[in-house]
Amino acid sequence: MKSTTLDFNWVKDVWRSVCSPKLRFFLWSTIDDALPIGKNLRKRRMVSATQCPRYNELETKIHIFFTCPFAADVWKLIPTTKEIQVDADMEFTEALIKFRGTICLPPTGIVGAILPWILWSLWTSRNKLIFENRRTTPVETATKGLCLALEWNQAQGKESKREIVPEISRDRHPRASISLTHDRTIACKTDAAWDKNRKSAGLAWNFSGPELESTIGESITQDFVALPLIAEVLAVMAALGAAKDRGFTFLNVFSDSLTLIGAINGKNQRKELIGIITDIRSISTDFTNLSFSFFSRSKNSLSDSLAKTALRGSVSTPVMG
Repeated sequence: MKSTTLDFNWVKDVWRSVCSPKLRFFLWSTIDDALPIGKNLRKRRMVSATQCPRYNELETKIHIFFTCPFAADVWKLIPTTKEIQVDADMEFTEALIKFRGTICLPPTGIVGAILPWILWSLWTSRNKLIFENRRTTPVETATKGLCLALEWNQAQGKESKREIVPEISRDRHPRASISLTHDRTIACKTDAAWDKNRKSAGLAWNFSGPELESTIGESITQDFVALPLIAEVLAVMAALGAAKDRGFTFLNVFSDSLTLIGAINGKNQRKELIGIITDIRSISTDFTNLSFSFFSRSKNSLSDSLAKTALRGSVSTPVMG
């Protein structure tokens, strides 16, 4: 079991997982014990809600997502290429490793990993029961996860067809290659809004460049963010994932956090950022050209607005928890 745990790779199993940026952050939050499940609440001495809302057992990551009878019934409905056995004493990262390469059988139309989507559907089903007293059946939960995965897969297919660009010339004229590289470079502007009381953050980014018909703006929300600087680096990480999904290989990333850009470029060190900056540097190998630059907040109005809007929306409709 220990050797299997050692095989876990943050980049391969989380940050490069074939799913939406929101679900990559969901996986990260789950592994990092950031979700408000029973076992984590007990660690924080919040002992009022530690049991599974459906069965009288301590709510752990493995229980809620795999071994709970409700979760087990959901997984039975997922037409995967192989049946995965997850035991109660297994580490969550071991379960992720077991699901490597597990996809849905035809004719679902789902290509790529199914695990994140079903985990997310189980999580939202659990939250509806706790916060809204709404019960969903295993069939409804399984169907929701499959539909989300299919919708995202179809969206990626449309994006890839729309955004195909010619390959860089491999001729012997350096100036021609430099010119094409410049034309294909996408500017990515990131920002984050942070709520000190709720420890929540709105993460936003936008893409612009000659190859795009118009500016693309996106945002997600993230709970359990301890510091505004952490929110800024999470926004960069989410933006890189979104850029990878869209097939962008030439990227200039901009942030109005001078401290963050200095840390990414190795000009200063912040211990609270070491782990995730290591992940950023690992993901950077997916890009042909990638740079990180500081720019003033006045030039970042779109991402600033998107981040604040996402954070305000999370008050009534939390994304995680």
